Amino acid sequence: MGFPQVLPTSGEQLGKQLSLHHYVLKPTITAPDFVTVGVPSSAACASDCPSCTYSMSLEGQAAQGQGNTLLFTPNDTDLTVVCSVTKGTQVATISKKLQVLVGPVNVSISGSGLLNPSVSHTFSCHAHCVPSCEYSWRRGSGPWMRGQGNVIAVTPTEMDRTDMLVCKATNKVSGLFVAATKELAVNVGPLGMKIAGPDVIEMGEKAVFECSAVCRPSCRFVSSVDTQSIRGNVVELIVDRPLKSVTVKCEAQNTASRKSATTSKTVHLKGRGQFNLQYIITPSN
Repeated sequence: MGFPQVLPTSGEQLGKQLSLHHYVLKPTITAPDFVTVGVPSSAACASDCPSCTYSMSLEGQAAQGQGNTLLFTPNDTDLTVVCSVTKGTQVATISKKLQVLVGPVNVSISGSGLLNPSVSHTFSCHAHCVPSCEYSWRRGSGPWMRGQGNVIAVTPTEMDRTDMLVCKATNKVSGLFVAATKELAVNVGPLGMKIAGPDVIEMGEKAVFECSAVCRPSCRFVSSVDTQSIRGNVVELIVDRPLKSVTVKCEAQNTASRKSATTSKTVHLKGRGQFNLQYIITPSN
């Protein structure tokens, strides 16, 4: 009885026979390491198997896609992209974790918008960022300044009058930035105080005296004639008795800085007379 003949098989032939039953699948995921909340992103899966089928999913939220491509807009949690490659009965799965970046959002500047000249005023910038924000500042059209962190001190002069403060918050990883602005006004005055009205009046004549001054944001006035005072910047006088002269006085106060100034005016009478003070109040605020 004879034995069957066994023919030798080369290594190349053996590899071809084995490849019909087994194929090494090595999928890879192409996607950024960092994605930003609200900014559309994508991920793709690939392998060296042209006839393989792909299945992709996103753990943590919904996504759209077909085959080896996935489109999504991140929310505020870290995500994991999963890709499965199938050839026949073979399945290989790979995953990649994506860190979700947030912001900058809710950027704002805190601090008073009304400044006193020659006084240092502190402002702080606030923003929400993941992992963190860095801050830059600018006054008006000047250069961007870094190194102060989220706090800056401003010392205006009376000549500044108005100014603009800008804070730029930048996500340290993504480089995305958002700016916030704050309008600044420098308290001014009282400046240029004067009392308008006649220098000489006659018996029985009605005279009106009006005090004025330059203030920012506004002035508060107190007017007086000798020992009688009223609130407001307009006084009406009538002479009905002999008196030589009288002094009209006005005090103006800045409603924000509380700085005040005073001016006066001496009114002479033709002949002798005495003032019977009557007044009209014009509120300044």
